[in-house]
Amino acid sequence: MSIVGGTLGKVAAVLAAGLVVTAVGVGAALTTGVVSPEAPTVESIDNQWGEVTDETTGVETRVVVNNPNGVGIPGVAGVSYDVAMNDVTVASGASGAVSLSSGQNELVLRTDIDNRKIPEWWASHINDGEQTTVSIRPSVNAPLFSTELDAQERTFSTDLLAAFDSDSAESVEAGGRTLLTVEETDASWGTATTDETPLRFSGTVTNPNGEPIEFGTIGYTVSMNDVTVAEGTTGERVEIGANETETIRIQSVLDNRKLDEWWVSHVRNDEQTTLAVEAFAEVETDDGTERIPLSFMSKRVAFETDILGGGEATARELDAGADTDFAAPTVESVERGWTNTEAGTRFGTTVVVDNPNGANGTLGEVALDANYRVSLNDVALIEDRKRATLTEGRNEISFESAVGDDTVKRWWLSHVTRGERTELTTAADVTADVGFAAVPVDVPERSTAFETDLLGGFDGSEERVEIRGQHAATLENMDAQWGEPTMNATPMAIAGDVTNERTGPMTVETFGYEIRMNDVVLADNESDVGTTIPGGTTREVSTTGYLDTDQIPEWWVSHLENGERSALSVSYYVVVEYAGQTFTVELDSMSYEDTVETNAFGE
Repeated sequence: MSIVGGTLGKVAAVLAAGLVVTAVGVGAALTTGVVSPEAPTVESIDNQWGEVTDETTGVETRVVVNNPNGVGIPGVAGVSYDVAMNDVTVASGASGAVSLSSGQNELVLRTDIDNRKIPEWWASHINDGEQTTVSIRPSVNAPLFSTELDAQERTFSTDLLAAFDSDSAESVEAGGRTLLTVEETDASWGTATTDETPLRFSGTVTNPNGEPIEFGTIGYTVSMNDVTVAEGTTGERVEIGANETETIRIQSVLDNRKLDEWWVSHVRNDEQTTLAVEAFAEVETDDGTERIPLSFMSKRVAFETDILGGGEATARELDAGADTDFAAPTVESVERGWTNTEAGTRFGTTVVVDNPNGANGTLGEVALDANYRVSLNDVALIEDRKRATLTEGRNEISFESAVGDDTVKRWWLSHVTRGERTELTTAADVTADVGFAAVPVDVPERSTAFETDLLGGFDGSEERVEIRGQHAATLENMDAQWGEPTMNATPMAIAGDVTNERTGPMTVETFGYEIRMNDVVLADNESDVGTTIPGGTTREVSTTGYLDTDQIPEWWVSHLENGERSALSVSYYVVVEYAGQTFTVELDSMSYEDTVETNAFGE
């Protein structure tokens, strides 16, 4: 859902933008009454990342401003632009002088986030319960008028520590025996500052053995996209008595000065980060000191944001180890369909994916990232991206898109310009994220083609024209070609030789035509010819008819509703003037009926 003018919602989770446009130099136009003092409005704002360096992160903003006045507004002073994250202003920029022409104007703003501001924002994000409030207030000001849109707010949330909250009874093994049984684990943030972020994590364990177990120094590292933000040791020994339960606590501190480096990696990595917490301990046994990885306190969490796209943030736990019995998901089937809506046609594709990994295994649930496109002659019907989590067994992923009248007409234009030929293609890019690698998933690509021949009746046709039972003229070498189609009309260039079989002159006044598909009238009109042919001679005649492109969407729906079948009916006639009288003659040999069948959306 858009936040401003349909696309402002693309400003995402941790971005707040304030926009001000001011104008000067329109006094002459205003005072002469050429321009009514109507306020320009911000129609849309779209953001994307620019260049990312170690010091700055570029943000490119495209602002569409509508000037409703009849003439342009020269000499706009400029556009200022602030980027804030939880009220922490991380960037400010301004454009040079610009002008607004009448109607739609696209302004491109470029500003840089100062990466040194990221620690301050991070501290606010953590202290607000891993939430960032996004606020946006655009306004447009010009002489004699101004307008300001209401501030819009949304909340971007993460839950990075959810994976640490567990009460699963797993075991810690060493030397072939169970050292500890884990009762529960927990993690929490402390109060963050610009310099550091306290991170406390703990595990409550039971010693099932008949003798105490002593942990030596417990060490830990915390990294984000391989940027180490915390490392150290507890400095304390922990003893767990025989058959007793104790809580092991680690008090780590993230060095926020490293967060600007992490931020760069996060943006460059398509806003994806792997948070890795690794803990280990030294255990004194009868056999000496053993270094034991504390897997129950070691977690890997993948989180992803969509800051400039408006999507939700996601976080999920990854397998902490490199070894796995992972089996790649497979595509069982691809099912296509369509529905008729008030706005046009909605096409959908359901991809059935089988995940063979067991529900109790480490990869019982697999993250899937899929891009899917269905097109007719490069005109996209479906262009969708989905992120999904596959459970064990059969999973359905649906892609769909509304296909409006303009899309259908653009396809028709491509169909005509390609000689009434259409190729339907599907393409997919699907990967399964198993934590340690992105594994491609094969999706069968499909390509089918269909053709029509709406002008086939002219191909080499010959017509005997009779007036009052007498052979008056002969039409031969008739030919029709499509002209350059537009969104309103598709021209038909018609030409041929006409022989006047009589002694007196004959004039071909007009050429009439009607084309129907499933009773939808695509063309029903006459075109002027105005060619006079002396008696006993042959002349080339030509004219141009037009098919109504606006009727193509209605036919398209009827074609699909009829199982991709259309009844085609084509009829032609000429109006001739001879001996002072006008005659209408049906061209039966050129008129025909046919059935047009396609199989673009079947299996």
